[in-house]
Amino acid sequence: MYLNLEWIFDRLAHEMSFRIYSPEMHPVRIKSVPFIMQKISNQSIVLDLGCNLGDIAYVIAEKAKEVVGIDYNQSAIDEARREYKRENLTFIYGEALEYLAKKEKSFDTLILSHILEHLDRPEEFLLNFKNYFEWIYIELPDFDKYYLNHYRVDQKLDLVYTDTDHVSEFDRYELMNLLERCNIEIVRSEYIYGLQKLWCRNMDTNKVV
Repeated sequence: MYLNLEWIFDRLAHEMSFRIYSPEMHPVRIKSVPFIMQKISNQSIVLDLGCNLGDIAYVIAEKAKEVVGIDYNQSAIDEARREYKRENLTFIYGEALEYLAKKEKSFDTLILSHILEHLDRPEEFLLNFKNYFEWIYIELPDFDKYYLNHYRVDQKLDLVYTDTDHVSEFDRYELMNLLERCNIEIVRSEYIYGLQKLWCRNMDTNKVV
């Protein structure tokens, strides 16, 4: 009972935070931006996959050469186009793999911010996408943020995930093992605010151009 109550209040407090802070001023986003920008240069050509409302893509476009945000949520893309405008920033409604297969543009950097935890087959997803990019940024919930999560697993409780629409969440070793199987190397990592943030490099040489 106490574990379930803890999950409920933690979740409610997190949801309430988004009513207090705008997306770009949320403490979690403010802490993430400096880490993301470490590997972004003025020559970076970036695809923000699952960009949602476009706030991350907008920040990256301040430094990168070009940024494309893509999502198959039409209303989110419409709002991103209204809210965030830069000459080097484009928002596209569509399926990302189909877009990449058209080879209209060559990217070097992939942003996967809160994507993998929503997928039924994250390994298959990474294998399908990784060879279009040299660099991959991954951000997702850190299952190891506190020991109570592991108590929930041990007690076989339903309330395990950070969010109820997550298919799975990864502890640090699970994520490292997943990336290793995909031949993706972790170059830099940061664990703060209950998040895993990783800059990774595609170790394969057959990048699609």
